[in-house]
Amino acid sequence: MAAGRPTKYSLEMATRICEKIACSTDSLKNILNSESDFPCRDTVYLWLYKHKIFADMYAQAKMTQAQRMAEELDEIASEKSYYIDADGNQRVDAGYTASQRLIADTRKWIACKMIPRVYGDRQTIEQTVTVKHEDALKELE
Repeated sequence: MAAGRPTKYSLEMATRICEKIACSTDSLKNILNSESDFPCRDTVYLWLYKHKIFADMYAQAKMTQAQRMAEELDEIASEKSYYIDADGNQRVDAGYTASQRLIADTRKWIACKMIPRVYGDRQTIEQTVTVKHEDALKELE
């Protein structure tokens, strides 16, 4: 009988998964599929629900991953692909550019949601306070 993916939680396995997440920009599905001894995605979600230590480590790993994604945005935006048209002219590949834009926009969105203090839109809050002259004088007494 062939052995399936592990389902029993261990801190060692949880740590390995979180380290892989923190050092990668891949999806959880791709990360779990990269190692034959990693559990399936449903098992990881169950562990997140059941084990607070793992949930905390996972959240930190995802924030680190979002930071990494944000730092790679400049590389993605700078990357261009060219082709030679029928007249022999070099042209920018518009399809590739659109694909890179989608990747960059997705990463920006993830960074804004995961690390809003650093990458989120800044919000200013204005407040108007009305103080009566009589109330201010009472405060001074």
